[in-house]
Amino acid sequence: MAVQQIDVRVTPAGVVSARHSDGAVGPEAPIGFSGVDADLIRVFERWLAERGREWRRTELRAFGSLLHRVLFPPDMWRWMEQIIDNLPRGDRLRIQLAFPTDGFAHLAAIPWEYLHSPNRPGREGFFLATERRCTLCRHIPMELGKRDIAGEPPLKVLVLISQPEEPGLAEVIADPVLGELRRSAEEGLPVELTVRHQPTRDMLFDLMPELRPDIVQFMGHGRYNEDDEQGEIAFVDETGRADWVGEAVLAQLLGDPGDMPRLVYLHSCAGAQADYQASFAGLAPRLIRRGVQCVVAMQYAVTNRTAIAFSKGFYRALTTGLPLDEAVQAGRYSLGVLYERDPRLIGIPVVYLHSLGALLTRREE
Repeated sequence: MAVQQIDVRVTPAGVVSARHSDGAVGPEAPIGFSGVDADLIRVFERWLAERGREWRRTELRAFGSLLHRVLFPPDMWRWMEQIIDNLPRGDRLRIQLAFPTDGFAHLAAIPWEYLHSPNRPGREGFFLATERRCTLCRHIPMELGKRDIAGEPPLKVLVLISQPEEPGLAEVIADPVLGELRRSAEEGLPVELTVRHQPTRDMLFDLMPELRPDIVQFMGHGRYNEDDEQGEIAFVDETGRADWVGEAVLAQLLGDPGDMPRLVYLHSCAGAQADYQASFAGLAPRLIRRGVQCVVAMQYAVTNRTAIAFSKGFYRALTTGLPLDEAVQAGRYSLGVLYERDPRLIGIPVVYLHSLGALLTRREE
């Protein structure tokens, strides 16, 4: 199976370009994020944060089609569609999105994982996040350069479970997800688990150089601090209340540049409260630039059943030697099949990466 690739980039001036891995360049044009379309996207984003709201597939398709129209000029998509149609049987196409750090930097916060291709005569449109022939990911250049990320089993996984005693923060129910991960390890999944509850800055500062985990999985609360324009996660302080750790400090706590975990996985398992801030997407760029090869984040709060289904598909794909973005795509596909009645779930997992390799070397047949 071969993997072709199309890099889709937005410049600081708002121009969209696309380049195929064979060197071919697609038509470019200004991005369509303006006027009524931009306003509608913001409305949909607010609705998506409301976990209690029931979504129809037609509504998600409408949102995804709007995103598609904004990001892909018609001539560019026709060019890309021809490449998809001409893929040899069994081959895949990686569609890699990259957004600028200035100018149109706000585009990076939009949930492009709901992109839906338009219908055409004789062919129904599809969500790019669950299409079997494609993988959808976000690319962030790394300041320190590329390094080999593949290793031998088992994967060292550090799980951090954080539940501050803070009014307004919903309960984080992590036991079912943790239990499933432990069961999978007992059944042969090559992972070595270390679990820490109520993580503090001091705890992580001391633990990381000692353990040197391949994966850090955080279960807790996240938010985007508009005043500081950065993502934050909730650790606990000495009183048990929330200690909001920003992206720069979190990157320092995870390790020195060049010696970071290969994967950081951020999500929140929601309790009874339906709506609260739990967005982790804003943390990814800083972590990538510091040396993390891949960040998998949940854009919105998820239920336990969602977290279990995604984690199961994701970890099993990793340990069969699939590249990181394909493992995320496998997890999304599991959500789309198992929970078809809740189409909102397919776009919640987002993957940011620099390296395209696998965490484990592929098993010999």
